[in-house]
Formats: sequence, C-alpha cells, structure tokens
Amino acid sequence: MMGNKSPEDKGYLGERGEQAPTANGLKRPVMGRIPKSHMIVVVVMACIPVGLMLGLYLWFSQDLPSTDDLVSVRPWTRTVLYDVHGVPIKSFYEQDRVIVALDEIPQNLTDAFIATEDRKFYRHWGLNILAIGKAIFEDVVARSIVRGASTITQQLARNLFLTQEQTITRKIKEAILAIRIERHYTKEEILTMYLNQIYFGDGAYGVEAAARRFFGKPVGELTLAECSILAGLPRNPGAYSPRRHLERARQRQAIVLASMIEMDMITAEVAAVAKNDTLRIMQGEVAEVGAYFTEHIRRMLEDKYGASALYRDGLKVHTTLDLTLQEAAEKAVETNLRAMEKRLGYEARDTTGAVTTTGEGTRTDYIQAALVAIDPETGHVKAMVGGRDYIDSNFNRATQALRQPGSAFKIFVYAAAIASGLTPADIVMDDPIVVDMPDSTQWRPKNFTETFAGPVTLRHALAKSINIPAIKVAERIGQGTVIHYARKMGITSPLKPYMSIALGSFEVTLLELVSAVGVLATSGIRAEPVVITRIESRDGRILERHLPRKSEAISAQTAYVVNSMLQSVVREGTGQAIKWRGITRTLAGKTGTTDDYTDAWFVGFSPDLAVGVWSGFDEKRSMGERETGARVSLPIWIDFVTAALAEVPDRPFSEPHGIVRREICTETGFLATSHCPTRRSEVFVSGTETLRFCDLHRTGRLLLDLEESVH
Repeated sequence: MMGNKSPEDKGYLGERGEQAPTANGLKRPVMGRIPKSHMIVVVVMACIPVGLMLGLYLWFSQDLPSTDDLVSVRPWTRTVLYDVHGVPIKSFYEQDRVIVALDEIPQNLTDAFIATEDRKFYRHWGLNILAIGKAIFEDVVARSIVRGASTITQQLARNLFLTQEQTITRKIKEAILAIRIERHYTKEEILTMYLNQIYFGDGAYGVEAAARRFFGKPVGELTLAECSILAGLPRNPGAYSPRRHLERARQRQAIVLASMIEMDMITAEVAAVAKNDTLRIMQGEVAEVGAYFTEHIRRMLEDKYGASALYRDGLKVHTTLDLTLQEAAEKAVETNLRAMEKRLGYEARDTTGAVTTTGEGTRTDYIQAALVAIDPETGHVKAMVGGRDYIDSNFNRATQALRQPGSAFKIFVYAAAIASGLTPADIVMDDPIVVDMPDSTQWRPKNFTETFAGPVTLRHALAKSINIPAIKVAERIGQGTVIHYARKMGITSPLKPYMSIALGSFEVTLLELVSAVGVLATSGIRAEPVVITRIESRDGRILERHLPRKSEAISAQTAYVVNSMLQSVVREGTGQAIKWRGITRTLAGKTGTTDDYTDAWFVGFSPDLAVGVWSGFDEKRSMGERETGARVSLPIWIDFVTAALAEVPDRPFSEPHGIVRREICTETGFLATSHCPTRRSEVFVSGTETLRFCDLHRTGRLLLDLEESVH
C-alpha cells in the first residue's frame, strides 16, 4: 500500500485550482481543468475556418444550378429534316449535336477519353485531389496556368453551366458542381453526358456530330485511329483540327494511343497499326441537295415554333422529299441549261456575277429554271428546284417567283369549258379579232405562227396551242367562269376577268400551277400541297401530323376529257418532243411561252406524278428568238420524268362512268360518215355528245348545194 504523499509530490491543485509550489518554489504546469474563458477562445478559433469554409461554400453556391436543374439539363440539339425514306437531308442548329446512347459509342472512344482526360474517372468522387495538388505546384513554379487538373465530371460541369474563363472563382464553382453531379448521376450517365456535350471544333458538339463532321460516318463506325484523333481534339480543337492541322492531330493522336497503352486498354502493336492507318478526313460540308426545299421548310418551322425551338430543341421533321427524285431534278435542270448556254453562246453560270436585291433574296444574271414534282394523290412535294445554285441565289423560283404562265393557263380555260358543257369536238373559228380596250386602244391578239387556221375543234386548238380559239372559248363561257374553276383547282394568285386571261397574262407561282394541274390526274380531286408529314420532339413525341387534305375541284368526267385533250398535246401538238424521244407511257401536259420569249413552261402529269418546269431570267427579258416552252423547259421535264418514273409501271388514267365515245369528223366535229376523209374517236361527258352527222363530206353534197342555190 502506498504511503501518503505531500501535495508537492502529488502535484495537486489547491481549492481554487491554483498550482501547488514545488520544493524549489517553482510552479508546475497545469495538467487539470482549463479555464472556461480559454475554452471559449479555443472553440471560437476552431470554428472560424469551418465557418469560413461554410460561408465560402454558400457564397459560391448561391448562383449555381439546383439539383433539379442538374437532373433536367438538356443540351441544345439540332433539328434534323428527313426525306420520305428517313434519310437525313438537312440540320438546323446553333450547336451541331446529335445525342447518342453510351452503347452506341465504340469502347475504343470511351477508353481513349478516359486514358487521356481522366484516368481515375471510375475511382474519384468528382475531383482528383492529387492531380489538383500537382497542377497548383506547377502553376506556382511557372507563375501561370500550365497544367489542367479537371476531371471529366468537372469538364462536364463547366460545359453545362459555366464559362471557360480561367479564374479561381470559376474553378471553385466547377469543383462544387462536379461533386453535386457525382452525387446525382452514375459514372455511365456522366460519361454519356460528357461525350454528347464536349466541343470538337468546326461547329461539332458531341461525338456523333464530330464523327460525321470529320469522318463522314456515324460514331458507331469509327476505327481506333479515328477514335484516337477525336479524343485528342477537346484539349485544343483549333490547334489539333485534322482538317487544318493534320500533322498536329497525328502528334496528339500518338499521345492518346500511348496513354491507352499505359492503361492496358490496347497493346503497342494495335496502337502502331492505328498510328499508320489511313485517315479519310472530310474537308468540307457534303454538297447540299434540295437546298431550296429545306429553306422553304426552315421558314415554315421558324414562323410556327420560333428560332429557339428550331435551332436548339432537336426537332425531327419528316418531309415529303424523295432524295433520289431531287437529285434527278437538279441534274436535269443543270444539264439542259448548260446545253442551252452553249447553244446560244450565253456566259456560263459559274462565270457570271450575281445581282443582289432586297426583300426576297439574291437574283442572278444568268439563265435560271425551277422544277416542282408532286404526288397528285397525296399532294406530297417529291422534288423542288428553286434555282441552279442556292449559294449564288437563295431566291426560290418555285415558291416565290410570280411569272406569267402563258399558254399553260389554257388548261384552266378548257377545263372550265368542258365543265360548262362544251366538248373537244366543238368547232371554234380561228380568225383575226380586234378587242376595244378601256383606254380606247385596240388589242389585236395573234397566234404564235402568225397565221389563222379557220374552223378548228377545241381538241386541235389546245393541242396546237392556238391563241384565238382560247380567247373565244373564254369569252363564250365568261372569264369569271375560267377564274372560278382555276380557283377550285388551286390557283391562289390574283386573277381578273380580262380577255387576256386566256393567254396566261396573270402571274402565278410554279408550285400552285403544278398543284392545280395535278387535279386532272386524280379524277378531279385536289390535294393541298404538303411538304411535312410529321414533326417529333427530340424524345419522339408527335407534335404534328399532316394527312392529305382533299376536296373535289371538278367532276371526274371533266377531268378525264381534259386529260384526253392534253394527251393530244403530247401525241400531236406542241409537246411532241416527248413522243420523238421514244416515250410511250401515259402522259399529258401543256407548253407555255410568254411574249418576247421571256418565260418558258411545261406542265404535265402521269397518273402518278405532276411535274412543272419554268425557265427564264430573273430579270424579265427575252431568252432569245423561238426559245419556247417546248424548246427550253420541255427537255428538262422529259429528262426528269424519265428518271422519276423509270421503275413505275405505266397505267392509263382512270375512266369514270358517264364517259361516251363517238367517231367524229375532225373537220366538222360532227358524227363521221364513210365519206369523211379524217376521223377520230372522241370522248364526251355523257349527254354532251353530238347527235348530228357530218354533212360536209356526204355524197352528192355538191348537187345539193346547186339545188339549194337554184331555189
């Protein structure tokens, strides 16, 4: 048992906590209770840095996105237009980006990014503290920022929400956001967002856009060589662009491949093959097909949805365009106009300058053309050429240009005539006429041949495009009746009941003319022109769906008879070049030429396709003597239709009930007798057929005339 010790030996404190003196009189250090005042000071001192850190965290976090923002973040994506077969034809964007899932991205590409940008990606919680420490040390030594230490998560945070400025404030915010992102997303989700968000240069955001921009293929088809090129770009897209600095891009690629070797992702042998692999770099945008069509749709979308939705929300727009037909249309236009330039000695398109006008776009000083092809059953616009070169001139001559259709408008004159009870066999006199005008002048219309044929049937007058009979027919049924039927068939441009309407004196667009003529191919049923079938949101939700909008414009019987008359244009009239080219399928159409050969047209159709072509200068001036619709526009029409219908079986126009046929004398229009020298089978709407036999060619007519003269 231990004996008692003195206070000095025990080192006890007195009643007041004072330190007991030692044998030599010195006081020992206090080993017991700390005074309260001292404890408060210690606690306060400990809380200060914690409080400062908490305050800084709250300060820097005050304008950062919330957790909800992180979960709902949607990067800008491009709106894509697809043709009728689902082939992409055009994109609109502020940032060129196509979102893809992680399983669509090659493993080589994800490995290359991890090896190059963030080797500890699957092990850290948003920040790589060791890398940050090394970066700070190197930056201090160099007295500038020489080393980056951002993880993939930090880079994602910066790209999604922050600027690219190199400041301490931004780096702190970036770190806070990175930690938040790691708390709310899996590593796979973070990697997917990063690969879809990162900028690769040349306007491409995300791996899919970059793969298509630099290599012309989907990301899923990239080789290791291509993957390692892409993985090297985000560090400095401008300096390592394979388009402009291929040698630098190759040097950067070597670093990426070496990093992959160090992480045992690939072998040295595989890397060597990739380094020597041939790269096919896309040096520019692929030549754009259907530029006038896609611009027409862009305007529609921007008017309805606004620019923000168009360029950022990733709409999926399914159009009616058939790329195969569009390419055939553009080829037909350019090939034939090149030949025309050579034939007439015009300056070629690519050697002339463009003249800019305000409002509607740029006009050119070289010969132009436009083409529209429509499926008459649905109204779907299958091809649209608005000019020869969209870069030269964005003025769409198919939808924006108002031009006089000339004799092509006679289609509506004769459709109104048949609907009013006239027949193809009716006779009209082709002889000179003089019309007194309101301004006291006289209008003396003339025929293209400047001759007169006397009595002609309506069929013959239309086939040969004789002007005087068309004017007389319009006068007989009334110009208001012509306008009425033109409106029903689809002409929307202003028309007035003047006598000159029969010769196409009022301006129309090519699109409305083709759509209206298409009524004749579908037994009188009009389908409104359609360029979009449906629009989807970026996640596949249907925003719009456009079904054909149809209405009865004219009777099926009227349409069939007019079709028959327009087939005569092809067989024996101004459109005979179709027959001369050896084309025997069912086709109908009409030429059109305006005064002084300013505008040249051909509008025609089969049961499956309605097509119109206009040619001329933007400035309304002559193309040259005798440069008619048959000479300028019809060859374009033939080349396109031949290609467009090559795989489509020929079939006749559907014959409705209420059609009768009679053999008539082509000189009188009456029922033919055995004495009539020229006869033909004519079609009539039931009830309008002639019942009178020809008495001009019967035997003894001369004697009868003599007897009548005696009496």
